[in-house]
Amino acid sequence: MKNPIPLLLLIMVSASVQGQDTIPDSVRQMILQSQQGSQYEQMARMQMDIQFGAFLLGLSGDAQRRSGIEAALLQVLTTRVEMSAAAASGGVTRAQLQAVTDPGYLREQMAPLLSSDELAVLDGLGGAPSDEQMKQDYVAELRRSAPGLSAENRELVLDTLVRHLRADAAGPAELAQLSVDDLVRRQMQSVMRAGQELQTKITGGQLEQVMGFLNQLQTNLYLNRTMSVPPH
Repeated sequence: MKNPIPLLLLIMVSASVQGQDTIPDSVRQMILQSQQGSQYEQMARMQMDIQFGAFLLGLSGDAQRRSGIEAALLQVLTTRVEMSAAAASGGVTRAQLQAVTDPGYLREQMAPLLSSDELAVLDGLGGAPSDEQMKQDYVAELRRSAPGLSAENRELVLDTLVRHLRADAAGPAELAQLSVDDLVRRQMQSVMRAGQELQTKITGGQLEQVMGFLNQLQTNLYLNRTMSVPPH
């Protein structure tokens, strides 16, 4: 079934052009719910990329299997974001929110789709990612963007970046109040602050490579944001 929202938006624009406010409340509510739902999914997708990106890349099987697992994981994370938003406005209880944010809920939803080895890996990722897990998300890009960086400076860059990202990370309640643009902006600011600190510790050609890596991270954030926006 095709998404009816483009047609509904056309109705809204047409009424606006004619200087009329003839849109039924039910249609207006449908549009608002769709926009809100899209934002929740975008936020969940960003969380999935950060926390479970390496896990999804390491899945075995054909593209159809991997796509099905990704879709199921995205649904769990979207539900968590929606429930967090509802909890912040008093729409659901803390116990109801806890039920979907508990790692056991994630395991229950994903277990039928995963092998025992994959499920064991997922169990380790069910909570907030560890510092080491976060570092692994940036190792490949660091090696591509700064191939000549010394091992000592590579570790310093990863430590500094993860520390700033973690310090600026939004909690579940705050996450529900942020737009995707806000989340991207916050991450970009974390990367910038990491760069400012690293400029006091690394110099010369090594620093040039570090700044190239951080600039690439910001570019990736922008591109991910652009690709996550649903077509109008």
